[in-house]
Amino acid sequence: MENTYVGPFLIVKKLGTNRRQRVYHARQTEQDRDVALKFIAVPPEVAWTKALDKIDIEVKELQKLKHPNLVQVYGAGVHEEKIFFANELIEGEALSSILSRRGRITPDLVVEYGKQIADLLRYLHQNDLIHSKLTPEKILITSDHKVKVADLRLNRSKRRRWDSRRHRELDIAAYMAPEQFTEGATPKSDFYALGVILFEMLTGKLPYEPDTMGRMTKMKMSAPVPSAATHVLNCPIWLDKIITQTLQPNPRKRPHSARAIVLAFEEIKKLDSSKKAAVDQMTGGFNALTAGVDKSEARRLLGKKARPHRDEEEADVSFFQSVPFMIASLLAIVGLVVWMALPPSTAKLMEEAQAMLQADNEDSWSSAREILAKIRDGEGPLADEAEELYFVSRQKTLARHAERGVSNHLQSENVQLFGKAVRLQQEGSDSEATIIFKQLMSVTSPESKERHIYHESLARIEEMKNRIEIPESIDELTRLIKTAGEAQSMAELVAAKETLSKIMLRFAGRVGYLEVFEQASRRLQDVKARLALAEEESGDTSETQPTSSESSTELSDG
Repeated sequence: MENTYVGPFLIVKKLGTNRRQRVYHARQTEQDRDVALKFIAVPPEVAWTKALDKIDIEVKELQKLKHPNLVQVYGAGVHEEKIFFANELIEGEALSSILSRRGRITPDLVVEYGKQIADLLRYLHQNDLIHSKLTPEKILITSDHKVKVADLRLNRSKRRRWDSRRHRELDIAAYMAPEQFTEGATPKSDFYALGVILFEMLTGKLPYEPDTMGRMTKMKMSAPVPSAATHVLNCPIWLDKIITQTLQPNPRKRPHSARAIVLAFEEIKKLDSSKKAAVDQMTGGFNALTAGVDKSEARRLLGKKARPHRDEEEADVSFFQSVPFMIASLLAIVGLVVWMALPPSTAKLMEEAQAMLQADNEDSWSSAREILAKIRDGEGPLADEAEELYFVSRQKTLARHAERGVSNHLQSENVQLFGKAVRLQQEGSDSEATIIFKQLMSVTSPESKERHIYHESLARIEEMKNRIEIPESIDELTRLIKTAGEAQSMAELVAAKETLSKIMLRFAGRVGYLEVFEQASRRLQDVKARLALAEEESGDTSETQPTSSESSTELSDG
């Protein structure tokens, strides 16, 4: 998407490598500022109209939030039937990237980062909000060690968000509190996530390593709470105590408020760093890190009996345990996995996309669009065909949304205008609809990125060409004349001239319609003058030939 426009934003580059997220550095040219655009997926079971309404409400609430450790939300929009948030762009590195590169960070930085995160949680909880999905990927660290938390949504305690999905990724679930799998998130669920992050920053590992969702959930609920001090020699004892308390499976045993956690971090910063390390205070010099060197001493200190030595004689290795057999089996398994993982051919994918386009289903069109986007970006022999079918899919979705009345200010101006024209068409106001469709054709083209709007507008004009109806109601006629008089572009002026001519031809000499006739006559003269000026400026006389209805009108007017 680099160097392309998304509404008023010019995409500069993609940010991060998270496979689940689409976040881009973009430039808002009108306001001369850099932003981060994050695209979010709308679950297929959520209606598009509902999604737009919910996002509209959500972004207005998020814009009100101001905190030094929170990434500011500027607004939201829609691009190619996808919703995006425009956020403050932070010059920093994700905590997950720092941990991946460094393994772990020093206790003083853990305390500093932990205090800032806790203070943000305090602010959110005061505003009746929770984060509920706090992970190192969503924590950005600037060069001066400032914490900025991103990806905040409108989450409430024990309330399922409108677009939340029941399926959870294992790596995200590693930071979630046990109650989130059964009862839903609460403010104390954020404390648990903070505890996991503190543990990981300090030790370089998770308190409960991801295995399977079931086993991890069971461990969180029943296994003893791990101690960071058994992994880190210089862990301050009070920091270890904060981590242990936030990781309690029972929410009641966690800190009672985020403010309490902030105060605890402030106390830690006051402690003398030369005091005896927590591990020395707890174990008298023994540390779990030495267990691999002296296992018997470790078991003695832990109060366990020493294990007997295993017999040094090994049993005979059977054929099925032999190295050649195991290598052959491994190669067979790898070959099977590779064969199953081979992607389908481009031609096969194209056939699937074409079949999806034949269905009368928005989800099928959306799936086809995703397939076609990949084919066209691959620049293969089918790229051009995929490009055309991609816009066929967008054209189908555009028409369906407009017919169902899906309209929101988050959509582009042309999409909203198209929806207005379709509503007029549905109401029988073909003349007004035609004016708008022609206006849309004048600002798009068959080669533009909004060619689906151009082609659908053209198709609807052709459909209405021979059935433009002039209303009988004086109020409706007055409104139609007023709309025609507001035409601006060349296409609008041509359509307006035709409409006004038909009105005058139909109602010339009709009792009760004298005022309507005079209004149309005045508007027509004005439209002709502006059209002549526009043609003179453009040097284009291709549209100046009078229509049959115009010639008749001029005769009756004379």
